[in-house]
Amino acid sequence: MEQVKTWIRSWGRRLAAGWQNQRAGRYAVRFFAAMLVFTLVARGVSGAAMPVVTLTTPTQGAIVQQAETTATVTAGEGESLALPAGITVQALYAAAGQSLTGGEAILQLDKEELQDALDEAKAALAQQQAQLDQLNASTDPDGSSVAAAQQSLDRANEDYTRTDTRTRAAVDEANAACTAARSALDEAEKTLQELQAQTDPPPTEEQLAAARQAVDEAQATLAAARQAVQDAETSREDSLLSARRSVENAESALAQANTAYSQAQASAALTAQSNAAQAQTLQLEMADTREQIALLRSLLDEDGLVTAPRDTQLLRCDLTEGQPCPEGDVLRLAKADSELLARFTLPAAQAEQLTAGQTVTLTQGSRQTEATVRTVSAADETAGTASVTAVLPETAAGFTAGTAQARLVFSRTAYSTVLPASAIRQDTQGSYVLTVEESSTAFGIAYTARRVPVTVLEVDSSSQYAAVEGTISSGAITDSTRPVSPGTSVRVEE
Repeated sequence: MEQVKTWIRSWGRRLAAGWQNQRAGRYAVRFFAAMLVFTLVARGVSGAAMPVVTLTTPTQGAIVQQAETTATVTAGEGESLALPAGITVQALYAAAGQSLTGGEAILQLDKEELQDALDEAKAALAQQQAQLDQLNASTDPDGSSVAAAQQSLDRANEDYTRTDTRTRAAVDEANAACTAARSALDEAEKTLQELQAQTDPPPTEEQLAAARQAVDEAQATLAAARQAVQDAETSREDSLLSARRSVENAESALAQANTAYSQAQASAALTAQSNAAQAQTLQLEMADTREQIALLRSLLDEDGLVTAPRDTQLLRCDLTEGQPCPEGDVLRLAKADSELLARFTLPAAQAEQLTAGQTVTLTQGSRQTEATVRTVSAADETAGTASVTAVLPETAAGFTAGTAQARLVFSRTAYSTVLPASAIRQDTQGSYVLTVEESSTAFGIAYTARRVPVTVLEVDSSSQYAAVEGTISSGAITDSTRPVSPGTSVRVEE
């Protein structure tokens, strides 16, 4: 372009000089011819720099909202095939997802290890039975100490009764002797008084002396009798006190024995309760041991070969050849007549559009079927997804446990104007598309991008197509080699 400008300036100078001579007319003609050539060249250069656009004509069509994901096909119901943990798997003949016929080999277990495990299980069962017998033994406390204390109390009470009877008799005897002594004294005093009162004949001195002596002796006897009564009563009190203390000691010993027995009963009750709980747990363990023994015997009867019990499908086989069987549910078969289920997850927003009974297209290899949605779980707020379960029809022949592609159609809506989503543009005034306006010029046909406002009605789930509402008289720009805006001159791709 700089060379063109230089050439024009040169021609201008020549024209100015030409006005001064006769060749001015010829220079003017040459100048305008050159200007025409340069204009055409400039337009060619400008056209080469124009954006090249691709136009797409709006059509009638449907906007589809759908989702595609990977589903896991499994049997609706399965059952475990029990295996003894720790026994080495010598060979594996089947894998998860494989269909099996009744009697078909699944795996081979080590026979020697099976026999060793059986012997250990039998020994364990015998030990468990001995523990159970010990736990079931009586825990009642010994009541002999209470009986002995009661016997001691009974003897103390009997001794007290005998002491009371004996000492009461001694007191009564002393009182009787005292009464007799009192009577004898009264009689002696009466005799003395009568003698002293006798006048005819008057008593002799010997008689009076004898009477007085009798009174003295009676008084001495009464004093001795009274002392005997006091001694008997004192002895009675001492003997009864000693006997009473013996009774009280025996009663205290009996109370202590009863307290100890009650405590022993409470402790025995707790022990019995604990033993009962342990016995219940042990019985469950014994039941497991018996099941283990039965399983080991059945496997040994088959020389360690594990086979399918019927025509079925191997749903799970978490085993490794040459490795011991792990604990848990490692070998699982489909139950007889079990339905097939497809499980998959969807974003929560899509899962909300699903309802029970809606169909899901499942594809597994060359096989395809229509499954029916059974359940849609509540969305997991953390993951933002929800789990979906669909049931395959009975006619879904050939489907096996494993993965499958799931396709769900949520809606299919027909519209009169459908465009590729790439045609939709956005600015501060809203949505629009760019069409191409054709105009004629002195140099040919010119194309200019024109803004046509539209309303977007719906965009499909893949964001490839959109339904719009608006007056689109020609094709809309869906692609360009350079950025295009309203008013931009463009070239249309042929």
